[in-house]
Amino acid sequence: MSRQSKVFLLKVPDWPTGVLITIIFISLYLAGWGLFKTVDFKLYNFSSLLRTKKLITPARVIIVGIDNESIEKLGRWPWQGTLIADAINKLSSYGVRVIGLNLIFSESDVNRGLTVIRKLRQKIESDPAATDDKKVMEIHDSLLEAELSLDNDATLSKAIGDAKNVVLPVMFSLDKTTAMLKVKIPLYLENNSLKLQFKKNYHSAYDVLTPIDDFAIKASAIGHLNLLTSSDGVVRKEPVLIYYKEHLFPSFALQLALKYLRYDIRNAKVGKYLQIKELKIPVNAKNEVFISYNGKRRTFPYYTFSNLMSGKNLSEAVFKDKIVIIGTIAPSISPPVLTPLNSKIPAVEVTANMVENILNSNYIVRPGWFVYAEIALMVVFGLFVSFAIPRMKAAMVGIITAAALIVTIGAGIFLLSYFGYWLKVSSPVALLFVGYAVMVSKRFLITKPVEEIKTEESIETNKMLSLSFHGQGQLDMAFEKLKGCPVADIEVKEQLYSLGLDFEKKRLFNKAIEVYEHILTGGAYRDLHEKIKRLKTPGDTVMLTPKRMDATVIMESAEKKPTIGRYQLIRELGRGAMGVVYHGKDPVINREVAIKTLKYDEIEEDQIEDVRQRFLKEAEAAGKLSHPNIVKIYDVGDDNDESFMAMELLSGGDLTRFCQQSTRLPFGEVLAIVSGVADALDYAHANGVVHRDIKPANIMLLENKEIRVTDFGIARVMENSKTVTGMVMGTPSYMSPEQIAGKKVDGRSDLFSLGVVFYELLTVEKPFKGDSIATLMYNITSSEPIPINELDRRIPSCIVQIINKLLLKKPEERYQTGRDFIEDLNQCKKTIIAKQRAKTATQQPPSALRNIKP
Repeated sequence: MSRQSKVFLLKVPDWPTGVLITIIFISLYLAGWGLFKTVDFKLYNFSSLLRTKKLITPARVIIVGIDNESIEKLGRWPWQGTLIADAINKLSSYGVRVIGLNLIFSESDVNRGLTVIRKLRQKIESDPAATDDKKVMEIHDSLLEAELSLDNDATLSKAIGDAKNVVLPVMFSLDKTTAMLKVKIPLYLENNSLKLQFKKNYHSAYDVLTPIDDFAIKASAIGHLNLLTSSDGVVRKEPVLIYYKEHLFPSFALQLALKYLRYDIRNAKVGKYLQIKELKIPVNAKNEVFISYNGKRRTFPYYTFSNLMSGKNLSEAVFKDKIVIIGTIAPSISPPVLTPLNSKIPAVEVTANMVENILNSNYIVRPGWFVYAEIALMVVFGLFVSFAIPRMKAAMVGIITAAALIVTIGAGIFLLSYFGYWLKVSSPVALLFVGYAVMVSKRFLITKPVEEIKTEESIETNKMLSLSFHGQGQLDMAFEKLKGCPVADIEVKEQLYSLGLDFEKKRLFNKAIEVYEHILTGGAYRDLHEKIKRLKTPGDTVMLTPKRMDATVIMESAEKKPTIGRYQLIRELGRGAMGVVYHGKDPVINREVAIKTLKYDEIEEDQIEDVRQRFLKEAEAAGKLSHPNIVKIYDVGDDNDESFMAMELLSGGDLTRFCQQSTRLPFGEVLAIVSGVADALDYAHANGVVHRDIKPANIMLLENKEIRVTDFGIARVMENSKTVTGMVMGTPSYMSPEQIAGKKVDGRSDLFSLGVVFYELLTVEKPFKGDSIATLMYNITSSEPIPINELDRRIPSCIVQIINKLLLKKPEERYQTGRDFIEDLNQCKKTIIAKQRAKTATQQPPSALRNIKP
């Protein structure tokens, strides 16, 4: 396949292929494709074999089999009716409840001697002179006795009538070509049937083979022997009712069970179940019932006919109150039936299994809604094939597909073997397997080679973009593009090496190290190991001045540190939204400082100078502030393309670490911190400086428990730069309503932000939340926060009032100065302390009030 063909096929979406596969397999399922049937039958057979382990051989059904040994002992087959009559009489004497004669005597016994004797008797009876002769009548009586002894049919008929519990079989022809016109069904058949109430999709019969009328009339019940054979030759179900001439006729097994329970088929109701009193038999639309086989063969008590007649080792207890089925088991007379258990058994044992199923309610069922469940499962698998497989990794797809196949097949086997529900899983499994094979094959034969082509093109594109970004000074973007290129490529290594050098020139040493280490993933290159080692040791760093490439390059000695302005840079402390913070040193007075830089990468070039001047002006104003709770600013200045601020180096951390439950500060410490911040803000506001970004990250708690407020004036510098993209100056969760609205702000805005911090330190929850920035800002300007005492009921009411006043929407309704706030806070502390002292000595003060000092 050419490259163009592969690219074209790649443009074709995967989902139509999956949908097409799904439609094809659902259509094959609805059409009853033979392969699906074969697989489903195999799974049915396997599940049925497992199911036999759950069953117990019943004792209510006994089989008397006419085998080859009995035929040898009692005479060639077919036997005279007297032998069967003797068996019926013997079983009746044993107290058998129901006798099933699984033999159809459809023709009268032919005996030429009997015919001659009957004619002689009839001739004597027709001659009046002979009837008056005493000697002739003695001959007549002898002939009558002889006739009776030779009339096998009469003997059997009498035995059937005397027993009153014999069930006889009939056999229906389901072949239309055997239809008999205008044949009225005998009364004895009509008495063993249901008058059809409404026509269904039943199995219809067109002719019937019945016993001799004399036998049938005297029988206790009559049922058909028809079995249903699947396409693989296995008998899995039986039609318990067959339609014939506007009547429904029960099966032989059903009649045996009903007579055992003393029920009458004429009282049955047909619907979802065949119901007779308490007996409910689940049937499908054709009145079929699946046979649940107890075992492979001889799972019922077997006695041979000759053994029964001899009476050897038999007693009344063996047969009393049992169902006894007499039938042929010799293979030469009655061909065996193939079962799902991969075994062949006599037809009489199939009947015995069906009787046991009815008596013990041991059924295999397939509800009608299973069809919809199987189609739904195919739709689910079709969606997975169409939309999930193309979007997932091959390994994950393989695992999920294998798991789904195992679970589906296992569920089908489990449902049938343990619960008797037959779910056909072959079609869903086939859809999933074929769909997986097609989609994965498409991926490896077409998608993967085309993706390799596209990857090559993408690498070249990334190289070109990286060069473009590099030339524009966008080093981070250039590095991102080169990350998508193979490092083993010598051109890529060269570009990366050049990029690393430029990061060094900008004093972005960590970035330079990252670039160099990325190059080393593709193998050693130039002097990278030495460079990385030198960059990780600041004293060996080469300092290049990026704006003055024509000036002399100064190579710092090993004893000297990289610098910005006059300050030596010792190490990087962190990175923020506006720049990098370094640990530095003023070599003039030997003082360690923190150096905060301001980057202009995200500011338009024509605005950089204005922002720089504003930064210097704001920093100068903040530097004039002298308060113990405000970080001291020592110096501000420029160094080429960066502005910096030298300030007090603090040992401690900001308050963000205390905004979670596990590190929550004691109540007293929170009051002390908030009071100290308010004092600092009051001082700054009095000197005309508004902070604009009060939040936990800008409040430092030192190791000696002192506090410092940082970043005065920085927010205003960036806020006034209208060309900054992708930045929200000020932190939305802590902004005041007027700040969000873009109005002019004053010190009262800082007090609102301090109220948010106060609320969060006490509850570790922010008072205003939202799923998006827009929602958050709306809640700040329009919604009231959850009352703080609902989050923590230990918080004193005076603190609740103070926080509520801090968070009022209108500035004029809040505290007007930090001093006002401090006075209320101190008064509240006195009230709390007074209440503590009023507690009895035995009472433990509430934990929220601990650590409050007068």
